[in-house]
Amino acid sequence: MYIKRLSLKNFRNYNEATLEFGPEKNIIFGLNGQGKTNIIEALYFLQSGRSYRSTKEKETIKFGSEYARIEAEFEKSEIKNNILFFISEKKSVKLNGVPVGRLSQIIGNINIVIFTPDHLNLIKEGPAVRRNFLDSFISQLKPSYFKNLIDYYKVLKHRNNVLKSKNKDMLSTISVWNEKLASLGSQICEMRKAAIDKINSKINNVTSGFEDENLVLKYLPGIKGNIADKENILKQLEESLEKDIEYKMTSVGPHRDDFEIFMDEKNIKKFGSQGQQRSCVLKLKLSECEIIKEKTGEMPPILLDDILSELDEKRRHLFIENIKNTQVIITCTDKEFLKDMAGFYFKVEKGTVKRIN
Repeated sequence: MYIKRLSLKNFRNYNEATLEFGPEKNIIFGLNGQGKTNIIEALYFLQSGRSYRSTKEKETIKFGSEYARIEAEFEKSEIKNNILFFISEKKSVKLNGVPVGRLSQIIGNINIVIFTPDHLNLIKEGPAVRRNFLDSFISQLKPSYFKNLIDYYKVLKHRNNVLKSKNKDMLSTISVWNEKLASLGSQICEMRKAAIDKINSKINNVTSGFEDENLVLKYLPGIKGNIADKENILKQLEESLEKDIEYKMTSVGPHRDDFEIFMDEKNIKKFGSQGQQRSCVLKLKLSECEIIKEKTGEMPPILLDDILSELDEKRRHLFIENIKNTQVIITCTDKEFLKDMAGFYFKVEKGTVKRIN
């Protein structure tokens, strides 16, 4: 599949802009602060229905404007589609002209793999970053997972509010929230474990030219024992209640999940060089692409937001060489190191964008 056209109105620093993309390489270049990342952010909306840079979507509306509009045409399985986001006090979405009521109805319609400099810290950062990586990946393949995830965090919030409450009568409702958390939690953990297993089946075979260390991901669930057993999770929630009341938070469940990556049986976070860690993240992202292709029959578009400047020349070259037969949209400040790359070139300057070839 590929994104054919993106139109913006009152989005971030753009009054109006339209980009007609090619099916392979697309290079968006310009100085920092001109609006390159804003284009990537708008494209990410197509896959997730939300921003990856801000939890407050009103911040995407250009200053002084009352609304923002993102519209795109994309081709999937050789069928042309259209999606429209209208952001004001509330957000509305139309897919092929039909209003969409829930965000979960968008997920899975457009599969996109995004890679930003923040992803290079996936290994170094805390568990939340790795959970977000897994959640975004699985949601594209299983929209039902995204719905379960939303429901889980709503229930978790209710349980935590009970734990924080000084009203002892509210504790009588804790069993209701335990039951719901256990049911949703078992499903989430099972899907995360399956995703880790799938990545492990791909990660050592997705690249050529990179270091040949053997990589293995190890799932670290926030639940002891059988993660698929609802009764096991329920028992742990009940046993942790006294501690949870003391700390006013839920200590058991998939919201405490993590995973570790081992390189030749050594923890790459502790023993891997920066270069090895970055190669590992590149392989993770390429594994994500391959698994989506296997599931959908099509390679997803890849968004690279200023990522190539963060890599040394060898890894930059190898990464580009390993991206084949798919649409790639790249932002960079200097197009010189991509000057020999065939594709469409767009120059961004002060919220305006123009194709130059």
